[in-house]
Amino acid sequence: MTPALILDSFVRSIQVGSLYALMALGLTLTMTVTRLPNFAHAEFITVGAYAGLLISLVVPGNLPVVLGCALVASTLVAWLSHRLVFRPLAKHNLNTYGMILASFAVGLLIRYLIFLFIDRFDLFDKPMQVSQQVLLRGSGFVVTNTFAYSVLAAILLVLALSLLLNRTALGREMRAVAANGILARVIGISTDRVHDVTWLLAGGLAGVGGALWGLYTSINPLMGFLTILSVFAATVLGGMTSFTGTIIGAFVVSLSENVLMQVLNSTLGIDFSMKPAIPFIIIILVLLVRPQGLSALFQKR
Repeated sequence: MTPALILDSFVRSIQVGSLYALMALGLTLTMTVTRLPNFAHAEFITVGAYAGLLISLVVPGNLPVVLGCALVASTLVAWLSHRLVFRPLAKHNLNTYGMILASFAVGLLIRYLIFLFIDRFDLFDKPMQVSQQVLLRGSGFVVTNTFAYSVLAAILLVLALSLLLNRTALGREMRAVAANGILARVIGISTDRVHDVTWLLAGGLAGVGGALWGLYTSINPLMGFLTILSVFAATVLGGMTSFTGTIIGAFVVSLSENVLMQVLNSTLGIDFSMKPAIPFIIIILVLLVRPQGLSALFQKR
């Protein structure tokens, strides 16, 4: 195995890890504040990708507009899912298992609505209309503008989320609801408003991540569904409620899928078709060995 292969895998891991972090943070946010492991999050990713694709067909090459429209579309879908399904079910005190099943149902509904729309306009496996440019070419690796977009977007959105949660009154309310929803209501915090904002943020992060993922690969109605296992693996590894843990978990999953898989293929001959099993193995190992994931490392003592 050559150093060039390792370096190329490492560069891809940074890009993919940045995108996993964006998508997983929204999932961690809903799990932390609303206590819902939302499997419909996969479709929020797909909605963002297709919204970005449609806008790129109208305004080719304008990435800020593409990302902005992806954010708005997925934010709207996430908020409507919350208002039309999850909030009414929560008002009826549906248990966690029922809410998880509801998230599956919402995801299936959105997915097949996307299928109907995409089939009507023949938009299967379409590339995003944003030009690809090589920024840096080294021995065995290439850094493109897609890499720069992904890493920069991840850094900026993570910083913005951190500032919101730690430096604003709304962020303090969100943290209070996450810590104890009943007590938060007693002291006058509007939990309904906090939940609305949570779903808006989760949808927006998923949409931007989906659009950038579509720029990195190609776009089809199953892209979110095929990505969600890795996103969940990052969240589970992070402890399901730790944002710092989720970011680290995203890069661990990405390095495992790329660098580790490259090493296993070169040394043991394990086929790359086994790559989808890696996030599943990570989830199983974390739940068996350390269910709290990395979250305990970042708790204030």
